[in-house]
Amino acid sequence: MIRKLASSVGDDVLKMQGTRVFVLGDLILDTYVTGKVSRISPEAPVPVVLEQKQWAVLGGAANVAANIADFGGKVTLAGRIGQDADGQRFEQICHELGVDTSALLKNAQHPTTRKLRVMAGYQQVVRIDSETSAIITPSEEDLLAEKATAFVGLKGPKALVISDYGKGVCTPALLQRVIKLANANNVPVITDPKSLDMKRYNGTTLIKPNLSEGRDILKITKPGFKVTSFDSEVDALCQAILESSGARNVVLSLSDKGVTIRGKDVEGSEHFESTALQVADVSGAGDTMVAFLAMGMGAAVGASRSVQLANIAAGIVCGKLGTATLTAAEFLDAFKSETGETEPEKVLPRQELCQILAQAREEGKKVVFTNGCFDLLHAGHIESLQKSKSFGDLLIVALNSDESVRKLKGPSRPLQSEDDRARIMAALACVDYVTIFGEETPHSLILELKPNVLVKGGDYTVDTIVGAKEVIAWGGRVEVIPLVDGRSTSSLVQKAKH
Repeated sequence: MIRKLASSVGDDVLKMQGTRVFVLGDLILDTYVTGKVSRISPEAPVPVVLEQKQWAVLGGAANVAANIADFGGKVTLAGRIGQDADGQRFEQICHELGVDTSALLKNAQHPTTRKLRVMAGYQQVVRIDSETSAIITPSEEDLLAEKATAFVGLKGPKALVISDYGKGVCTPALLQRVIKLANANNVPVITDPKSLDMKRYNGTTLIKPNLSEGRDILKITKPGFKVTSFDSEVDALCQAILESSGARNVVLSLSDKGVTIRGKDVEGSEHFESTALQVADVSGAGDTMVAFLAMGMGAAVGASRSVQLANIAAGIVCGKLGTATLTAAEFLDAFKSETGETEPEKVLPRQELCQILAQAREEGKKVVFTNGCFDLLHAGHIESLQKSKSFGDLLIVALNSDESVRKLKGPSRPLQSEDDRARIMAALACVDYVTIFGEETPHSLILELKPNVLVKGGDYTVDTIVGAKEVIAWGGRVEVIPLVDGRSTSSLVQKAKH
């Protein structure tokens, strides 16, 4: 079957997108003003920023939710916002992203936490914070616990995130209520801690402090510890965090040195090197890692695999300005680049391919589609495929399944299985993605993928090409490529027989 060919990351992505995640924590509205600096103020020794653009994104625990939503996952956000203009803006962004806000608390006595960053290019000039760290009331704890209870009762794969930014939502009592609730229902809990009171996180499945936070914990638990090497320090940090938090596993992010996981769900320790090729801004990279850990653990892809995927995702957002998220298409491209698994990952089911192409079209890329049996690949095929790629940015090749080929060509065909044909096709540099369809024609597949350009060989006319009418109707075009004389699978078969 087709899925044997693809690296498991394709399956993992689909599973992760189908996982529901409940994100509980401190909510922040991250606002940005960017501009140019060309002079110093005559009023004070500070730069004058000529404003060019301003925008707002979800921050804190809400950035975890934004990452899940942008990736295509399902997320419910629980926390506190104010009944103010920033709160309204916060909710509007959630709705635009598809984040479920039914578990939000709206408090008229406390403003929405906001961080305003003034930027000159990639350089942050100043940050202005507006916030309160008032502890939520017992009645608010009850409301959030009720929302968590309703969530764990939903069907399907689930995960729960605790994103503690120390702003008053993540009280010890509330955290223990939701952690015990999740454990009782076999829902994994992923925690991003800020408090040094690690007992409040007892029972969490994965706890993810960073290097600085880990060192603070080590100072408390082992005040006389002396560092002899970085590796020995990491070992000590992981052990101290596990012992003090009572977590099942620790995922320790080590900045540019990558990430290490240790605990009951891995053998010994596993380390993954940093994947960030260019660091523009580390804001929110930890939130991205938590989001992917949650989706991975909820989808049951395994602790080690979840950390690998989360590490790659965090590396991507480090290359973006400000608090950022990433799409499934961006992630898959980065995964291929990082792991070298480019050939298998070209072979995708139509559901995943539809998502990738939708993102590609939003980015202005032109999608080219062609189809066929491609039973024995020959020079005519290669020339046709290379010409097809020249019509756009992404070339999609749809292969007839084995059963479909038999219906079209007879019981003696295909000569090669669909898996082998797909693997050979994926090895071609001009081919970006391969998918297999079981119908006699690719009509329904074309309607789903919505290519900009439809290509067929010279033995067809536009009037006889399946899907041509529809492609032209939505503004695309149809290209007919002349056949190469003397090159066909049938002639090769006959020659082999003689």
